[in-house]
Amino acid sequence: MTEFEPYFQDDWKLNNSLQVNFRHAFGHGLTYQTAYTWAHNIDDSTSTYFMSGVDDTHLTRWRATSDLNRAQVVVMNYVYELPFFRKSSQAFLRSGLGRWTVSGITGLFTGQQVDFSCGIAGMSSGIGEGVRCNSLGPLKIKKGVYNDPQFGPTPTWIDPSVIGQVTMDQLYANNQPGMFGTMGRNPLTGPGRNNWDMALLKNFQLPWFGGEHSSVQFRLETFNTFNHTQWKYVSVGCSGSTAPGAPCNGPDNIGNGEVGGTWSPRILQLGLKFMF
Repeated sequence: MTEFEPYFQDDWKLNNSLQVNFRHAFGHGLTYQTAYTWAHNIDDSTSTYFMSGVDDTHLTRWRATSDLNRAQVVVMNYVYELPFFRKSSQAFLRSGLGRWTVSGITGLFTGQQVDFSCGIAGMSSGIGEGVRCNSLGPLKIKKGVYNDPQFGPTPTWIDPSVIGQVTMDQLYANNQPGMFGTMGRNPLTGPGRNNWDMALLKNFQLPWFGGEHSSVQFRLETFNTFNHTQWKYVSVGCSGSTAPGAPCNGPDNIGNGEVGGTWSPRILQLGLKFMF
């Protein structure tokens, strides 16, 4: 599916996507649904009211993958009635250990785009705006661990030495190649997610209220069930103290390229529901 939608003059977005959905109706105690989306959203500003703040007279320069883009998304939901002890001849096993149900929602997402900004402290471009960084080498995901002097061993997502501060001559508004920095918009994909939310539940029949049906439901619910660490942010950019043309690493850029946070760890909750 391709969709083209103009915002206003010289501002546009292009959405390309493939969407697949599969649903398995209830059978053998299992029902589930899976949805997959591949997408590439391209624009020159994610919001109609927000431009690059560098050179908005040349919007084609900022045409790139959208801030909101998620290249691949898989979402699954499922309910499975466990087959164990369902037909046991022993009443205790049948009523206590039989007829438990597992349900859950699983989400697998690629990351959102990561953008970079540079700038020399006390200076602006020839049109009074900010500037971009320079590319000093191939910019790609490079996972590692850095012994941060404040936080200790910290995961890293990129090598900041391939990002460079602008040079003094790039500040001039003279339409030279590389004016205001050579790096484009949203050049890198950030961390994705691998999240499983699951529940274990069972209905226990109660002999109350005479001929009326009554039961109590026990629920064990978990969020991020496997306690899988999921990175959330990447600290990127370049300190204004970085010398013109110098790489954006070293003592002036401590923390650059490091992972800046995580999604929530595993959460457990128990619940009882009385139904009649």
